[in-house]
Amino acid sequence: MKLPKLTKTEAQKRAALNRAARPRLASTIALYTGSRTDPKILMGQRSSRNDFMPSVFVFPGGRVDRADSYAPYDKDLNSRTENVLEAAYSPRKARACVLAAIRETWEETGLMVGKAQKWTRNINDESWDAFRQGGILPDLSVIDVFGRAVTPPHRHKRYDTWFFVQKFNGDPDLVGDSGEHGNVGWYSWDEIKGLEMQRATTMMLEVLKQHLRTPKPPRNVFYSRMHRGTYIQDRFPA
Repeated sequence: MKLPKLTKTEAQKRAALNRAARPRLASTIALYTGSRTDPKILMGQRSSRNDFMPSVFVFPGGRVDRADSYAPYDKDLNSRTENVLEAAYSPRKARACVLAAIRETWEETGLMVGKAQKWTRNINDESWDAFRQGGILPDLSVIDVFGRAVTPPHRHKRYDTWFFVQKFNGDPDLVGDSGEHGNVGWYSWDEIKGLEMQRATTMMLEVLKQHLRTPKPPRNVFYSRMHRGTYIQDRFPA
């Protein structure tokens, strides 16, 4: 399979490394409105100034931070998502993966995902403090995991990324552009076809489409990574 083209900056940064970068834990979430067969999905375009995959459309998401391990939440993970994530991590780290995607959605699109509920404590983190002030508490039970992908070693930054999905039942007009993402909006399958995306996003959109059309998803999820120059696509946990 042909590797995605790197920008000049990306190629220079990768060439400066003596070895492949170690993947960092990350997560992203596909929020959608409408039906599972004809959804509109929240996406945004990465800044052209970004040194990693600039100008392409992606789901909101990013690296899991330490504060995500301590962020309050309402209901816990549903059993399937819990079983998948805890095959790799401790319960706290599994929850942090999901909470990171929620936090990143706020930072990149201005949308707070959760229930209106008063917080009883502050964890001294700017983004999570915004949730506290807004009276929004994440509900993990309604979020499903549908995939995992590790950035190939030819890039200077690598992430072990978990992909989640949730139907959004709030006001879709609350989203907006940020310093990280432009052209933030809800896109239909047909509209998505015209967007500039990297291989991983295109791949995971197909996985998402299949997930949404499956009444009862399997116990494991799609898993993509590269080993010794060859892409491997199977399931996790095995």
